[in-house]
Amino acid sequence: MSVIINRKQRFATFGIRFGRHNPDGTIPTAMKFLGFANTVDLSGVLVADKAELTIKIDAETPETIKVDFSSVDNDEKVTVEEAIAALTLAGFDGVTWSKDARTGRLKGSADTGKIVQVYGELAPALDFGQALKHGGEGLKVISFVDDEAISIGLPKDIKDKEEIDSEGANGTITRMVIGAMLQGVSPVVTLKKKDYNFVEMVQGGKLDREAGTYDPPLSKESEHPTFWAEIFSPIYNEGTNKQGDMCGYERTLLRSMMGMEADVPVEAKAFAQYAYNLVATEYSEFIDGEEVKFPAYQEGTITVEEFEALKLRQV
Repeated sequence: MSVIINRKQRFATFGIRFGRHNPDGTIPTAMKFLGFANTVDLSGVLVADKAELTIKIDAETPETIKVDFSSVDNDEKVTVEEAIAALTLAGFDGVTWSKDARTGRLKGSADTGKIVQVYGELAPALDFGQALKHGGEGLKVISFVDDEAISIGLPKDIKDKEEIDSEGANGTITRMVIGAMLQGVSPVVTLKKKDYNFVEMVQGGKLDREAGTYDPPLSKESEHPTFWAEIFSPIYNEGTNKQGDMCGYERTLLRSMMGMEADVPVEAKAFAQYAYNLVATEYSEFIDGEEVKFPAYQEGTITVEEFEALKLRQV
């Protein structure tokens, strides 16, 4: 484990990556990725009682298997227990399936790794990545690296300090000062290219990949999908540097966000820039049966070797 790399200067950014939350609002990991609860309708995706599912752990080669649901009683009301049996029989390497003790949801757990991706025709139907409510491909990581991001703004949401006074008959004042409070951050991410998979990840809506059309959420739909993000930016020593002379990377984890696509005008003689207005708030997760609160973001540094081990381009 590395120590903090202190008193360095950041230059631009390597990039940012995003991923949807579990349906219960927690960050999916290889040790815990959640799907549906109660029952689910798989009749729309099963062909001859089978549907394809892909699981990818970190930068490893994805594993794709056609999962057989021929043993279920009713394709339109598949239970968590039936899904566990079918997925276990499919035999994904190093992955075990169970029912989450707290939520009752379908739970996958891999032996090793950190970042998990679950996609394919079966993944959205099993509610990976909040897909039953907000659409999407399941659990996919979408990255913008190697100069695909134009800028990433991180303005803090701060509740200003308060001054409460009590004034006596002769004008003397007793004052209580309540300090400012950090409520979170409101990132503004501006990208070079339009990525409809990312638009769907951020704000939901309906992306028809066959027809090539996207419809945003209706005005009455105020509930948005939630997701996490990580930003990686190179840091440098003082003096003259080349871009390859970084001494480490600054890593910023945004634990829980929602957002919308910003205005994208059609201008004369100008390339479009695609901006997204996001809001990162505090994050909570049950650990050992107790709810633990975390700040909206965590920042720190990693070495060049630790950054290279992440293999961001292959995840």
